[in-house]
Amino acid sequence: MIRTRVAVITRTRNRPLLLERALDSVLGQRFADWMHVVVNDGGDAEPVRRAVASREDRYRGRLTLIDNPQSVGMEAASNIGVRASSSEFLVIHDDDDSWHPDFLARCVEFMDADAKPKLGCTYGGVITHSLRINEEMLADGVRTVSSTPFNTWLDGISLSRLAAGNTFPPISFLFRRDILDKVGSFREDLPVLGDWDFHLRVCAQFEIGLIPQMLANYHHRTAVQSGEYGNTVIAEAQHHHIYDNLYRNELLRRDLHEGRAGLGYLVSLARDFDRLHAQIYPLERLLDSLSRIRLFRWLASPLYRGGRSRE
Repeated sequence: MIRTRVAVITRTRNRPLLLERALDSVLGQRFADWMHVVVNDGGDAEPVRRAVASREDRYRGRLTLIDNPQSVGMEAASNIGVRASSSEFLVIHDDDDSWHPDFLARCVEFMDADAKPKLGCTYGGVITHSLRINEEMLADGVRTVSSTPFNTWLDGISLSRLAAGNTFPPISFLFRRDILDKVGSFREDLPVLGDWDFHLRVCAQFEIGLIPQMLANYHHRTAVQSGEYGNTVIAEAQHHHIYDNLYRNELLRRDLHEGRAGLGYLVSLARDFDRLHAQIYPLERLLDSLSRIRLFRWLASPLYRGGRSRE
């Protein structure tokens, strides 16, 4: 198996319109030392093969296509793709997301420059800021409706903040393959939240760097509430809520059983703090706005203008 610097893993199932965009996203990278593993997880194989065949000349042997006869789930599909590749770095490129052409180049440059331990901890990977793109499905393609920054408020990856909830999507995260020996592979028993679980396990043992540029595009189709073209965070929102509680309880019970304070206590406390902050934050913003209005009125008052004019 040929070893490259980056292995890109794409899991797909019956979404050919989105898959074609994902293929072009990888092919459009300025950094070229990659291999692409596409795992067709139990979907119709023919549209996938057509999409790949039409780009064969551009891939130049850098693509591996795997057809699962039956769906094994997102995380199991990721693990299949990882095992079918050999590389220094890995990244999960879902079939409905996309990259800026500089994504891989900037991430690899960061990891090469910051490979040395910082305060006793090494970088396990790096993320970039993400752009959230809201889109709608058409008969022959996808149309962008709007776009907004997704997580540009992040100025670093904090384990305590990550414990409250996932702060970055898989499309934005490039990580070292060798960390899998310590943190393990993707959890195949989680139908949702598998990316958050993996991010937590990585951050519990390694630093995750941040490139403050929106080089990853996180696509959402809010109008699609079900079916193959839906986002799991939208079409399966109730599923996410259920497993969020199950997952936090599982970690907390593990801590209780082992008689220690670990990730279970952290994710439980972080969620409660996050919910409290969500209630307080609107009041903070209102008070801040009122203070600004009062300051503006004082600055505009005749007394202030008169005082300034006499200086």
